Amino acid sequence: MDHRIRNGGASRRYLRTNMSTDQPTNMPVWVLLCNLAIGLALAACSAGAPVRVLERGQTIITGSVGGPIVPSSSPVGFVPYVTAGMAHGASEHITVHGNAHLLMAGYKTVGVDVGASARAVRQKDAIPEVTLGLRALMFTDLSSIDAMRFYPDAQATFSWEVADRTLVYAGAHTTFQLSPYRFLFSPMTGAVIPIGTGFSLQAEVIWQAANVNTSSGVFEGESSIGELGSLGAFLGGMVWL
Repeated sequence: MDHRIRNGGASRRYLRTNMSTDQPTNMPVWVLLCNLAIGLALAACSAGAPVRVLERGQTIITGSVGGPIVPSSSPVGFVPYVTAGMAHGASEHITVHGNAHLLMAGYKTVGVDVGASARAVRQKDAIPEVTLGLRALMFTDLSSIDAMRFYPDAQATFSWEVADRTLVYAGAHTTFQLSPYRFLFSPMTGAVIPIGTGFSLQAEVIWQAANVNTSSGVFEGESSIGELGSLGAFLGGMVWL
């Protein structure tokens, strides 16, 4: 059923302490890129996990583009962070998924995320279906094992099927930076609309890193809400195999 599209496409710009003007100048460029990617990947991260689990044995190809809405900093109005991946229904209640963060390849940095999502509650009338997910985001320039950056991410999504194969949803995901420790909380809302029998389109709006002051940093608070986080948007697509 192609309404079970993956959730959201945006983790992007927020490790403010890593991207602000007081960042040590001798930090490797790829580390700065990883920090930016995590900020960007927050919007896309939403897209890396399913809104609902797939049927057992079902496989899909997924893709998304989107990021912080920054009309003064980008000719297209947002940061075009791109991901592509796959998801597979491992059982009736569990779906495994993974994504490549394609924008990072242009900077000679490998970025991937892998994880699994589970159905916690089935939809019943007005009671939403609840999907819980865990995944790991990893970035490295492949120079050494010490070069890897690892970020756990947890997500909860509440979805309603409002028409045949059409979903509206809301939820949030939390991404954890391990050293130094901090967490980034990102609420989101969106919709999934089937286009034909083998393709679905997803649109999402996300408040990335809503608990972090982003009034300074890489985009100087251009898309912050009350100097917190960043408003982001993305489009995602899914092809059913």
